[in-house]
Amino acid sequence: MIVATISEGEEESRIELSDRLAALRALAGRRVLLLDGAPRHECARRCERHSAASGLRIGTRNVHGKAMQGELENLAQRYQDIVVDTEGRDSLGSRSALIAAHVAVLPAEALHGDPARLARLAWRIESARLFNPSLRVVIAACSEHCADAESPCGAHVLAGCIPAARLAAGAGFDPGTLYSSVFNT
Repeated sequence: MIVATISEGEEESRIELSDRLAALRALAGRRVLLLDGAPRHECARRCERHSAASGLRIGTRNVHGKAMQGELENLAQRYQDIVVDTEGRDSLGSRSALIAAHVAVLPAEALHGDPARLARLAWRIESARLFNPSLRVVIAACSEHCADAESPCGAHVLAGCIPAARLAAGAGFDPGTLYSSVFNT
Protein backbone atom coordinates (compact mmCIF):
# COMPACT_ATOMS: atom_id res chain seq x y z
CA MET A 1 0.00 0.00 0.00
CA ILE A 2 1.24 3.49 -0.82
CA VAL A 3 0.30 6.23 1.64
CA ALA A 4 1.10 9.87 0.88
CA THR A 5 1.11 12.49 3.61
CA ILE A 6 0.27 15.90 2.24
CA SER A 7 0.04 19.47 3.44
CA GLU A 8 0.35 22.92 1.97
CA GLY A 9 3.58 24.49 3.16
CA GLU A 10 6.45 23.10 5.19
CA GLU A 11 4.72 21.44 8.09
CA GLU A 12 6.37 19.67 10.98
CA SER A 13 3.05 17.91 11.61
CA ARG A 14 3.19 16.24 8.17
CA ILE A 15 6.72 14.97 8.88
CA GLU A 16 5.67 13.61 12.28
CA LEU A 17 2.60 11.99 10.73
CA SER A 18 4.77 10.24 8.11
CA ASP A 19 7.12 8.94 10.79
CA ARG A 20 4.21 7.73 12.91
CA LEU A 21 2.49 5.93 10.03
CA ALA A 22 5.71 4.17 9.02
CA ALA A 23 6.35 3.11 12.63
CA LEU A 24 2.79 1.85 13.14
CA ARG A 25 2.96 -0.22 9.99
CA ALA A 26 6.38 -1.62 10.92
CA LEU A 27 5.01 -2.55 14.35
CA ALA A 28 2.36 -4.58 12.52
CA GLY A 29 5.18 -6.67 11.05
CA ARG A 30 5.13 -5.16 7.58
CA ARG A 31 8.14 -4.33 5.39
CA VAL A 32 7.98 -0.52 5.27
CA LEU A 33 9.79 2.21 3.36
CA LEU A 34 9.62 5.85 4.38
CA LEU A 35 10.16 7.92 1.27
CA ASP A 36 10.99 11.58 1.73
CA GLY A 37 9.78 13.54 -1.27
CA ALA A 38 11.18 16.91 -0.20
CA PRO A 39 14.70 17.75 -1.36
CA ARG A 40 15.55 19.64 1.84
CA HIS A 41 14.74 17.05 4.50
CA GLU A 42 17.17 14.64 6.04
CA CYS A 43 15.00 11.54 5.82
CA ALA A 44 17.71 8.96 6.42
CA ARG A 45 19.09 10.67 9.52
CA ARG A 46 15.58 11.31 10.86
CA CYS A 47 14.53 7.70 10.32
CA GLU A 48 17.75 6.24 11.69
CA ARG A 49 17.12 8.09 14.96
CA HIS A 50 13.49 6.97 14.95
CA SER A 51 14.35 3.34 14.12
CA ALA A 52 17.11 3.19 16.72
CA ALA A 53 14.83 4.58 19.41
CA SER A 54 11.96 2.24 18.60
CA GLY A 55 13.91 -0.84 17.54
CA LEU A 56 11.98 -0.94 14.23
CA ARG A 57 13.47 -1.56 10.83
CA ILE A 58 12.12 1.01 8.43
CA GLY A 59 13.77 1.56 5.07
CA THR A 60 14.41 5.15 4.07
CA ARG A 61 15.03 6.92 0.83
CA ASN A 62 14.93 10.47 -0.48
CA VAL A 63 13.38 10.86 -3.94
CA HIS A 64 11.85 13.97 -5.43
CA GLY A 65 10.90 15.54 -8.72
CA LYS A 66 10.82 13.52 -11.94
CA ALA A 67 12.29 10.41 -10.30
CA MET A 68 9.28 9.88 -7.99
CA GLN A 69 7.00 8.00 -10.38
CA GLY A 70 9.62 5.50 -11.53
CA GLU A 71 10.93 4.93 -8.02
CA LEU A 72 7.46 4.28 -6.64
CA GLU A 73 6.79 1.71 -9.36
CA ASN A 74 10.13 0.01 -8.64
CA LEU A 75 9.96 0.16 -4.84
CA ALA A 76 6.37 -1.09 -4.67
CA GLN A 77 7.73 -4.46 -5.79
CA ARG A 78 10.12 -4.64 -2.81
CA TYR A 79 8.09 -3.21 0.08
CA GLN A 80 4.68 -4.09 1.44
CA ASP A 81 4.02 -0.47 2.36
CA ILE A 82 5.50 2.86 1.30
CA VAL A 83 4.81 6.05 3.24
CA VAL A 84 5.65 9.11 1.15
CA ASP A 85 6.23 12.41 2.95
CA THR A 86 5.42 14.71 0.02
CA GLU A 87 6.62 18.23 -0.53
CA GLY A 88 4.47 20.93 0.99
CA ARG A 89 3.67 22.39 -2.41
CA ASP A 90 2.39 21.38 -5.82
CA SER A 91 5.33 19.76 -7.59
CA LEU A 92 5.97 16.94 -10.02
CA GLY A 93 7.08 14.65 -7.19
CA SER A 94 4.08 15.50 -5.03
CA ARG A 95 1.70 14.92 -7.94
CA SER A 96 3.33 11.58 -8.75
CA ALA A 97 3.01 10.45 -5.13
CA LEU A 98 -0.70 11.37 -4.99
CA ILE A 99 -1.40 9.65 -8.30
CA ALA A 100 0.31 6.45 -7.10
CA ALA A 101 -1.10 6.52 -3.56
CA HIS A 102 -3.95 4.43 -2.24
CA VAL A 103 -4.49 6.88 0.62
CA ALA A 104 -3.64 10.56 1.13
CA VAL A 105 -3.36 11.60 4.78
CA LEU A 106 -3.52 15.22 5.89
CA PRO A 107 -2.58 16.48 9.35
CA ALA A 108 -5.50 18.67 10.43
CA GLU A 109 -3.41 21.11 12.43
CA ALA A 110 -1.76 22.22 9.19
CA LEU A 111 -5.14 23.50 7.97
CA HIS A 112 -6.13 26.05 10.60
CA GLY A 113 -6.88 29.63 9.66
CA ASP A 114 -5.85 29.95 6.02
CA PRO A 115 -8.63 29.55 3.44
CA ALA A 116 -6.17 29.96 0.55
CA ARG A 117 -4.09 27.00 1.77
CA LEU A 118 -7.26 24.94 2.18
CA ALA A 119 -8.30 25.75 -1.39
CA ARG A 120 -4.86 24.88 -2.82
CA LEU A 121 -4.80 21.59 -0.93
CA ALA A 122 -8.31 20.64 -2.07
CA TRP A 123 -7.34 21.49 -5.66
CA ARG A 124 -4.19 19.32 -5.46
CA ILE A 125 -6.19 16.35 -4.22
CA GLU A 126 -8.96 16.72 -6.76
CA SER A 127 -6.39 17.10 -9.56
CA ALA A 128 -4.75 13.84 -8.47
CA ARG A 129 -8.14 12.14 -8.43
CA LEU A 130 -8.50 12.83 -12.15
CA PHE A 131 -5.75 10.22 -12.63
CA ASN A 132 -6.39 8.22 -9.45
CA PRO A 133 -10.17 8.19 -8.84
CA SER A 134 -9.90 5.58 -6.07
CA LEU A 135 -7.64 7.81 -3.91
CA ARG A 136 -8.96 7.77 -0.34
CA VAL A 137 -8.43 10.87 1.79
CA VAL A 138 -8.04 10.75 5.56
CA ILE A 139 -7.79 13.93 7.61
CA ALA A 140 -6.02 13.16 10.88
CA ALA A 141 -7.71 15.37 13.48
CA CYS A 142 -5.05 16.66 15.81
CA SER A 143 -7.19 17.46 18.83
CA GLU A 144 -10.60 17.02 20.32
CA HIS A 145 -11.41 20.52 19.00
CA CYS A 146 -10.93 19.27 15.42
CA ALA A 147 -13.10 16.27 16.12
CA ASP A 148 -15.98 18.44 17.35
CA ALA A 149 -18.38 19.03 14.44
CA GLU A 150 -20.12 21.88 16.28
CA SER A 151 -17.03 24.10 16.18
CA PRO A 152 -15.70 23.63 12.66
CA CYS A 153 -12.01 24.08 12.06
CA GLY A 154 -10.01 23.79 8.84
CA ALA A 155 -10.33 20.01 8.94
CA HIS A 156 -14.13 20.18 8.75
CA VAL A 157 -14.00 22.78 6.00
CA LEU A 158 -11.58 20.66 3.97
CA ALA A 159 -13.59 17.49 4.61
CA GLY A 160 -16.59 19.34 3.18
CA CYS A 161 -14.62 20.42 0.09
CA ILE A 162 -13.22 17.00 -0.77
CA PRO A 163 -15.74 14.33 -1.72
CA ALA A 164 -15.48 11.20 0.44
CA ALA A 165 -12.78 12.62 2.72
CA ARG A 166 -12.81 10.94 6.10
CA LEU A 167 -12.17 12.91 9.26
CA ALA A 168 -10.38 10.60 11.71
CA ALA A 169 -11.38 12.07 15.07
CA GLY A 170 -8.63 11.96 17.67
CA ALA A 171 -6.14 10.36 15.28
CA GLY A 172 -3.48 12.82 16.39
CA PHE A 173 -3.58 11.34 19.88
CA ASP A 174 -4.63 7.71 19.43
CA PRO A 175 -2.37 5.49 17.31
CA GLY A 176 -5.13 2.88 16.98
CA THR A 177 -7.55 5.38 15.47
CA LEU A 178 -4.90 6.63 13.06
CA TYR A 179 -3.92 3.10 12.03
CA SER A 180 -7.46 1.87 11.45
CA SER A 181 -8.47 5.03 9.57
CA VAL A 182 -5.54 4.90 7.18
CA PHE A 183 -5.07 1.16 6.75
CA ASN A 184 -8.78 0.19 6.91
CA THR A 185 -8.51 -2.33 9.71
